[in-house]
Amino acid sequence: MLDALEPINDMLVPKEAEEVDPYDTPVEEIKASLRRALHDAKTGQRLPLSQMWEGIDTE
Repeated sequence: MLDALEPINDMLVPKEAEEVDPYDTPVEEIKASLRRALHDAKTGQRLPLSQMWEGIDTE
């Protein structure tokens, strides 16, 4: 049964250190960002949608 999971494991866990993209955001940094965003949402600290794109030039 574990052999059936090997292709999935190969996709998720690089076999060689050079296979890791140095530009990828570390998982812990992503988790911390999501925790902050969830906290902000729960406490009402959010940017209104009407202001979200204010000041961004679309041309």
